Amino acid sequence: MQLRDYISVLIKRWWVIALTAAAAVVAAYGVSKLLPHTFRSQAVYLALANQADNGLNLVLRNSMNSYRELVLQPSVLDQISQSLGLDISGETWISDVNIQALPDEQKMLIEVDAAQLDQSQAMANAVGGRIIAEVNRINASLEGTARINVTRIQEARLLSLSPNTKINVLAGGFLGLVIGVLLAYILEYVDDTLKNSGDVERFVGLTTLGAIPTTDK
Repeated sequence: MQLRDYISVLIKRWWVIALTAAAAVVAAYGVSKLLPHTFRSQAVYLALANQADNGLNLVLRNSMNSYRELVLQPSVLDQISQSLGLDISGETWISDVNIQALPDEQKMLIEVDAAQLDQSQAMANAVGGRIIAEVNRINASLEGTARINVTRIQEARLLSLSPNTKINVLAGGFLGLVIGVLLAYILEYVDDTLKNSGDVERFVGLTTLGAIPTTDK
C-alpha cells in the first residue's frame, strides 16, 4: 500500500475512528466519576538549629528522620485522629500519611490522603503540630544553644485530587484514536471485496476498459 492508500482508509473509515474515540472518552469519564475521590493535602515545616554551628546542623540533619518516626506511629496517629473528632483509626492513617524529610533544604513535607478535603488538611496540620510538640519536648532537656526549632511555613493546602477526570478523559480520547485507527486498518485488511474499478486495477492488476453505469428505474 502506498501513502495515499493509507490516507484513503482513514477517510473511508473515519466513522470507526470517531466512534471508538467517543466511546473511550465516555468510558474514561464514567470511570473517573464512579471511582472514589482522594484529596491529598500538603503542609510544609522548616527545621532550624538555634545557632549557626556545623555540629548542630549535622545533628539536625540526623534528627529530622527521628522526628518523623516519633509521629508516624499507629498509636500516635490514632491520638491525633481522635483529637480531631475523626472516626479513622491510626492503622488506616499509617498508609495515608507521609512525612518526607528534606535535610538539604531543612524542610519537612507532610502529605495526607483522605476522602474529604477538610479531613486531609486538618490531619496534615495536626501531624505538623504534633511534630512541633515532640521537638519542644526534646528541647526542654537541652540547653538553649543546642535546641532545634520547627515552624510551619505553609499551612495544609490541596496538592492533588485523584482520579483526575480531565487527564483521564484526554488519555481515554488519545487511546481511543489509536485503537480506532488500528481497527480501521484491520477492517480494511479483512475486507477482500472489490467495490470499484480502482480496486480491480490495484489488486487484480488488470486495466479497466469500460464500465456499465447504473440507472434508476
